[in-house]
Amino acid sequence: MNESVKRMTEEITAVIERGLREELLHQREAALEVELTAVRDEIDRLGGKVQTPPKAVKPVSAPVPAPKPVPANRPISNKSAHVLLMEVLKDTRRPMTIRELTNAIIRRGWQTARADPSKTVDVALRTNVRDFRRTSPGTFDLIR
Repeated sequence: MNESVKRMTEEITAVIERGLREELLHQREAALEVELTAVRDEIDRLGGKVQTPPKAVKPVSAPVPAPKPVPANRPISNKSAHVLLMEVLKDTRRPMTIRELTNAIIRRGWQTARADPSKTVDVALRTNVRDFRRTSPGTFDLIR
């Protein structure tokens, strides 16, 4: 039973991380399109001609939701929650609660589509037992 719970937890974590990665890629794509438009406008102002490649025809599928607007003062992080959690714990050199860790990685630019980001942090901490250890209820530290 314990092994099946572990396997299900790992599968859930993989699905969540895949969704987060996809969301970050969509945001990056939108940012690159804005940058490409700015470059083309600059070339036009200089009098050059821009050869625009033909748009690739995408297969018909469900509409892709527009990326969430990102506040200008909060950078987009391409790092996963797991990587950011390791960095935060390494920098602080002390055990931290899930709430403290969630706030710290959000300040570093991590974003999630979940209504409660602390749940994603909790899953990342509990499923990566090689990197994190629980020091007390709801408090984790980095395994050195």
